[in-house]
Amino acid sequence: MPYLKAKHLTVSSKRLNDELEKVNPHLIYVGGKINFQSELHLEDYIESNFKKIFPDLVLVKRQHNIKMQRCDLLCLTKSAKQPVIIELKNEEDRGLVSQLTRYRKAILQEQPFSDIIDYSLPVKLIAIAPAFHEDNYTDKEASKFEDNIYFYEFAIKLHQIKPKFQICSKSYDIPYAILGLPNNQTSSDLSQRSLSIFIINFISNLPLEYRQDFTALRTLLMAQPKVKEMVSSTYRKVLYAIGEGENHKKLAEITNTSKGVILFLWLPTHVKTNIKIPVARFGLVLAKDNNPFSEKSIVEWLVCTKTNVDLKNQPNNNNLGLSFNRHGMALWTKANQYLFQASLGSQNTFKLLIYLLKGMKPPIDETTYTWWNSYRTQTPENLGWYIDLAIKTWNYSLNSDRNS
Repeated sequence: MPYLKAKHLTVSSKRLNDELEKVNPHLIYVGGKINFQSELHLEDYIESNFKKIFPDLVLVKRQHNIKMQRCDLLCLTKSAKQPVIIELKNEEDRGLVSQLTRYRKAILQEQPFSDIIDYSLPVKLIAIAPAFHEDNYTDKEASKFEDNIYFYEFAIKLHQIKPKFQICSKSYDIPYAILGLPNNQTSSDLSQRSLSIFIINFISNLPLEYRQDFTALRTLLMAQPKVKEMVSSTYRKVLYAIGEGENHKKLAEITNTSKGVILFLWLPTHVKTNIKIPVARFGLVLAKDNNPFSEKSIVEWLVCTKTNVDLKNQPNNNNLGLSFNRHGMALWTKANQYLFQASLGSQNTFKLLIYLLKGMKPPIDETTYTWWNSYRTQTPENLGWYIDLAIKTWNYSLNSDRNS
């Protein structure tokens, strides 16, 4: 089922969606820090507040493409018309300096907007990020352009429950919602801004008794770094992921069909091969009349599947469902047996689960082994535990990408 794109909307719906998109950017609270949900949201904010943050610069063009390179912001100084390149990062990036110097070379070769930019002057290279890696400083010292490279570190802090963008010893208001903030310290008015026309239509198709819990779960999922929300063309399926492609990382999916509403989560899975981060898509079958979005709901079965869950295949006492996928994971697993089945004979999955649940990397001590041998046969059955595990898996996967 394809995901909805703007081309599928009517003219009036597209106009409404465009208006909603303008107020859609939001902040997320993760690991005790407030961040922009994506680099795009950071760029939007900087562009909207450019004159206040950089009163001595003129923004010439955002996302300027040149010689297979794309610089975030091409600028000039007001006083001398000196060329300035600004690169924005929403997280620490070890390759910043080489990226800036590549942009510098491409800009000097083509010299765009030469009628207003003086290319006889040195190109000023600015990196803006929440943190800078030690390698950034090493690369800067080794660069012959060191004197023209500047690092500006920013932070987002709460001031009287309102977010402030702090950079160069100054603070600026951020009129964005904060998702995932403890104790719901953001207003409901701001939270509603993050609803696109796509998700509004998806919610309208849900049973009334599910909508409040869905909104709470959605807020939690959208509070994770790099998560995008994609809705199907029928408004019956919503995906939370980096992208919908097969190789894109995914966190959760919700389907709403004639067979019911089912939540799918990407969780650690059994694998026979040496996969670094073994995860698979699991559909969660709940106890009768349980809400598919409430953290207190009871999970009866986990179904490892790339398609829909067919309840006709649900095992019973005479059929324990001992069918496995090609990687060795049981297709149907009792909730309290999930950890046992996922890790049985699969060392990578075992190590991953120990890290996610206990924060421990090998070597693993005897106390942890003792805990694991008991805990793995008594996997919690509440839905909230599985949602939390999926979120931990998601963030572990993103951090592994950054550190590789």
